[in-house]
Amino acid sequence: MAVIGTIRQRLGGLLIVLIAFAMLAFILMDMGGAKNGPQRAGTALLKVNGEEIPYRAFEDRLKANEQFMLQNLIQQGQLEAGSSLSEQQREMVRSSTYNEMLGETLKNETYKKLGIQVDDEEQKALFFVDEFQHPSIKSSFADETGKFSQQRFEQYIKTLGAPDPSSGLTPEESRARWANFERAIFQERKDNKYNALIEKSTNIPNWMAKQMLANNNATANIEYVYLPYNSIDDATISVSDAELKKYIETHKEAYQQDASANIKYVVYPIKPSQEDINEVNTWVNNKFNQWKEAENDSLFVMANSEKRWDGVYYKENELMNSFATNMFTDEVGTFYGPTNSGATYDVYKLVDRKAIPDSLKARHLLLTGEGLQSQEEFLNLLDSLTNLVEKEGVPLASLTAQFSNDKANANNGGDLGWVTPGQMVAPFNNAIFYDMNVGDVKTVYTEFGVHLVEVYQWGTTSPGVKVATLQKTVFASEKTTNDIYAEASLFAGNNQTKEAFNTNAKEAKDAPSVLKTANTIQGLQGNARELVKWAFENEAGKVSAPFIVGDNFVVALLNGKSEKGLAALENVRAIVEADVMKDKKAEQLKAKLNSKDLNSLASSNNTTVKTANALSFNNVTLAGVGNEPKVAGAALGLANNAVSNPIQGENGVFVVKTTSKTDAPEVTDLSAVKTRSSSYASGVQVKVFDALKEAAKIEDNSFSFY
Repeated sequence: MAVIGTIRQRLGGLLIVLIAFAMLAFILMDMGGAKNGPQRAGTALLKVNGEEIPYRAFEDRLKANEQFMLQNLIQQGQLEAGSSLSEQQREMVRSSTYNEMLGETLKNETYKKLGIQVDDEEQKALFFVDEFQHPSIKSSFADETGKFSQQRFEQYIKTLGAPDPSSGLTPEESRARWANFERAIFQERKDNKYNALIEKSTNIPNWMAKQMLANNNATANIEYVYLPYNSIDDATISVSDAELKKYIETHKEAYQQDASANIKYVVYPIKPSQEDINEVNTWVNNKFNQWKEAENDSLFVMANSEKRWDGVYYKENELMNSFATNMFTDEVGTFYGPTNSGATYDVYKLVDRKAIPDSLKARHLLLTGEGLQSQEEFLNLLDSLTNLVEKEGVPLASLTAQFSNDKANANNGGDLGWVTPGQMVAPFNNAIFYDMNVGDVKTVYTEFGVHLVEVYQWGTTSPGVKVATLQKTVFASEKTTNDIYAEASLFAGNNQTKEAFNTNAKEAKDAPSVLKTANTIQGLQGNARELVKWAFENEAGKVSAPFIVGDNFVVALLNGKSEKGLAALENVRAIVEADVMKDKKAEQLKAKLNSKDLNSLASSNNTTVKTANALSFNNVTLAGVGNEPKVAGAALGLANNAVSNPIQGENGVFVVKTTSKTDAPEVTDLSAVKTRSSSYASGVQVKVFDALKEAAKIEDNSFSFY
């Protein structure tokens, strides 16, 4: 069963990798916070070209993916057993699952048209045929030699629906994990076929290779006269709404937008009152006095402190408190505090101080119970081995080959080599570094089994201290929270119009262009999904009741809304005004550059003729001016000593004279250029997917669910 547990862990890891890959490949849009909706079980979350992705199918995939991520984080030690995913982590999994299912639906429709599939024979080959076998199958079901074991694979399949406490999964969850694993492997196989097809069909024709060579190697030296836009005062330029609207109409592609809401809001922080602070201070001082009389520090801390007892010895640079230096010189048993950091009150006690090795060498013999028939047999074996080592003096290293279940080092005396603090799981780490000296043998229990451990060499030692912490968080009480909510509600009730809100919300903040799929709002920490949903379910001018966002109550004004399509002027006014003013300034400046004689133009405009060398399509920077691609392009297109008409650039208007040019060398063998340009193939894959999405008819109903 231990082997099966290991395999299950590896499968879970693979799926997290695949989910992460899906996130990178299909980052298309954000998802919101979930609500249970069993009545929606038959409703489509998405429709892609008429094909439905049911809400229930999405929820099933989402639940499996959340379980995979949770198990993976627990296995990596980032979460404790029994923990749950944070809201941010759940949002991440939800977003990746959404993009994963949207991507699969879009691509599989294309794969079907192209005849790309993974038939039954190929599926078998991915599991059993060495040259086609998926790498994750090989590694997940490998034997002690690293080779694929069909016996282990078959054992896993046989126990797939059986309860397995080592994995923490129900039989249904185990079957769902395996189904997801299979689906991911087969989908990856189809993706690889499609990507190979795209790569093989991507070709750099000769004319394109020659053009690329010219772009990389052709250069021009120029003289130019430049009149910057900022030489004209903005106040002298008038722009009407009619001109701005006309500009938007003639530049429609640049001003397309998704549906969005403009939100204005006031914040009421949920923070502790002075009464709350005093209450925590009193509690900590009372507990501090009790601690002085306590007989067992670890039991006292575990019973009273919000900071867990860890039993770790810390070096001075590892301690995160203001008494670190003192703790390495003061008497053991010294108390420090109470201190108030603002967020917590803390009391510290110096429990112990001793020399700790920076590294050490150890060996172990691991017993997992694998191959034994009963717990009694396991305990008898453990007792016999312990007696042999501790009482009869039999070297531990001589027993590992026959008895240790850790096959990675059983044949070399169980040697773990040099180990550094934190490298092993906590019980093992604490035993070898804090409770053992060179030559000691100790029995250690971990999640992997029972270890007989021997430390046989220390590296350099340095002082370490064990510190116990009594910690209490200062937080807003229920009464304080209710008072703050009442204050926010009073403001909302008394300011139900846009005019009243804007008049009385003295410290209101703006959150412009909030998308329908957003989970956060500019300037606020925390999940604001419910506030965003409220905005899209109401009319402009509406004032909300208080929402909880992070550690705040928030009252919002829906300042305006924009539908998907061409942006309304009020939403892009500042950007359009800047562009229209630039055009108007350019016309005035062009009128001043009405000659082909650069010296004459410079003199009449009180400036100088400037020079720039080695301009190319890859070098478009003019010193002291900035990037000017139109100037570089014009220079390369002019004949030697030819002078351009006025050029409206990024930073001003230019008249350019090309003084000399260097053409790209003639090359008959273009293979090197084509080889260097092979990266276009991977770029095409992304573009093709974007094109599939753009061409598809996608009906997104996720807003109704999350």
